This record gives sequence, C-alpha cells and structure tokens, in this order.
Amino acid sequence: MRALFASRLGLAIIAIGSALLWSMTAMASESTDPVATPHFPVTLTDLAGQELTLQAPPQRIFLDNPRHLFALAALLPDPVARMSGWRGSLESFDPVAQSRFEAALPALSDLPAPGTANNAMLGAEALITLDPDLIIADVSRYRELQTSPLRAQLEALRIPILFVDFREHPLADTVPSLRLLGRALGAESRADAMIQQLETEQAAVDDCLAAVTRRPSVLIDIAPGLRVDCCRSNFDSGLADLVAYARGNNIAAGMSPGTENVLNPETILSRDPDVIIATAAQWPKGGSVRAGFGVEESDTQRDMVDVVARRPGWPTLSAVNDGGFHALWHGYHQGPFSVVALQAIAGWLHPRQCAALDPEETLESLYRRFMPIDASGTFQATYAGNPP
Repeated sequence: MRALFASRLGLAIIAIGSALLWSMTAMASESTDPVATPHFPVTLTDLAGQELTLQAPPQRIFLDNPRHLFALAALLPDPVARMSGWRGSLESFDPVAQSRFEAALPALSDLPAPGTANNAMLGAEALITLDPDLIIADVSRYRELQTSPLRAQLEALRIPILFVDFREHPLADTVPSLRLLGRALGAESRADAMIQQLETEQAAVDDCLAAVTRRPSVLIDIAPGLRVDCCRSNFDSGLADLVAYARGNNIAAGMSPGTENVLNPETILSRDPDVIIATAAQWPKGGSVRAGFGVEESDTQRDMVDVVARRPGWPTLSAVNDGGFHALWHGYHQGPFSVVALQAIAGWLHPRQCAALDPEETLESLYRRFMPIDASGTFQATYAGNPP
C-alpha cells in the first residue's frame, strides 16, 4: 500500500509540474478570458482562517459538495470546463436541477462523480486520479480534517482546499464565500455584481423589519419524513439564522447543545407555534415534501396534506389552521441564494409589514442574471388545507 501511494505520489508531482506549466501558459493568454483577472498569484484567507496562495486561476477544481455547483455556475460562464470532478452529483438532491445543468452544460454528464459512504471526503488515491488544482469544501470539513490522515496527504500532494460556507451561517457567510470564490476563480467583477444584488435584496428585508414589534413563534421542520417523521429542527444554524434575522422566535433554540436535533412531538403540540416552516426538495425517499425545479405546487400541497394527516395532533395546530404552515426549498440555504429564503420567511412571519417582498421575483431575477438554468418550479408554498 505504501509503495502504491509513493508511486502515485510521484505521478502526482509530475502532473502538478505539468499543471504549473499549463497555468503559466494560461496566465499569458488570460486577457482573452472574459472572467479572468490579472491579480495572480493571489493569497486568500478562507472561512476556516487558513491562508492559501494560488499561482493562477484553477483549471481542475474538485467540488467536495456538489451543491457548490450553484455558486460556480453563477460566477463562471462554463464551470465544468474548469472542473476535474465532484463528489457525487445533484441527482439525489434534485434530479431536475441535475438535468437542467446537463442541458446547459453538456460536459457535466461526463464529469467524474465518485461517491463516498456516509458523506465522507474522497480519499487521497482517488484525488490523485482526478488531479485537482483546488478543492472547494464546506467549512465544516475543516474540523473533520484536523483528525484525519487525509490532511497530511493533501499537504504532501500540494492540493489546496478552499473552505466556504453557504449552509451553516448563510447570511453571515454567503457574501464572504462569494468574494473568496471570485478572487480564487479570477471572477471578481461577477462576484461583486452578484453580491451587490444580494445586499440590495437583504436591505429590502431590513426596511420592512424596522416596523416589526412582535416575534412570532416558529417551528423549523427539516425534511419531514426523510429521516424521521417528526421533527428534526435547526437550533442555531442554517434556517435558524434566517428565522432569527427575520425576528422570529425559534422554539427549538436553546433546547439542547448542537446545531440540529429531533424535537419531541408533544413539545411541538404544547408550544403550538404560530409559524411552521418545512424544508422540501426532491429526495428519493417518499413521505417528504416535494419542492424545487419542475415541481408543481399541487404536488407540494398534496405532500403537506399528507404531513398534517399522519402526524397526531397536527390538524389542531394554529399554524396549520391559520395559514402559518409553509414549505421552503431546502436548497436555498445550501447555495448562494439564501436571501430569497429570508424574504419568504420575513413575509410569512410579518405579512403586514413585509407584504411588499416578492421572493419569487427575486429568485427569477437572480437566475436570469447569473445562472445558466431557469428557475421554473415551486420553491415556497403555503398550506392551502385539505383539497375538496
């Protein structure tokens, strides 16, 4: 095994030398690249606090989180041309999004997509085969790597990792992550334009929240029916950040250590929250709420009816009976568009003060301007009750 690793390490060093030579050639001609900038080499401090230097715009990026394709596609005209692979794909999360990206970027269907068990990072030998010049990963991976032999192996192979975050703290970390990616990819002007629109949309939320005096109680219901029937919830990250920013009282906050846990169904019934926000997507397992690209709202509504019917006591909840039960696309806080989710949540929590917010138009505008795919589908919905 050691001999094999040493042999592949030698091959990797040769490949790295070839990549460096290729990068120097690319730098000489980057004036013809519409997204490249002359600001290389560039030294970055990522969201894990680590410093890394890139000698040239990376051309063989590996995505540890396939959902980061949304950010790359927003910043690069052809992100696949600058990727060596990704861990898995969007297929299991949103197959329609996967097919739309493949239609817009045909090379995506041939991109290496090795999978791993239990969401683990790819091993060193598999990465040697893909020969990336940059790995982009969630900041949560940094803590994981501190006790993993993979960290030393990647350092020996001189494969840099850039840690970003759109998931744990979406409002605080989306803009810094986009700035990092813009600088790393040589796409700063594109990143700046996107950040400007995101900040404008968030300012609209700030304006309506200025008149808010009451904080309604909120249950965040993560992927109902996917792992447990009821009820996984965010305590202090992810959607919890958005609910807190929108001046909602998250009933799960402070209940236990950690970022996520399962709430006791009796606790939910006793708290009787004013608003329930269930995350939804096209997960392969039945019993969850469908939302996302290509999903009809009637399908989302049927799934919400099923959730209410199979959970004891839910037909009596105030949120269910008073228009406070909502479905929200799970992908919002796993990509660069969490401000759209923030607008939806603010409108649900404060319908009078924030009635002017239009999250659907915000999503359409962002996709028209920055994305190679369209945003047709159902990304937020309010429970309409049992069909006649």
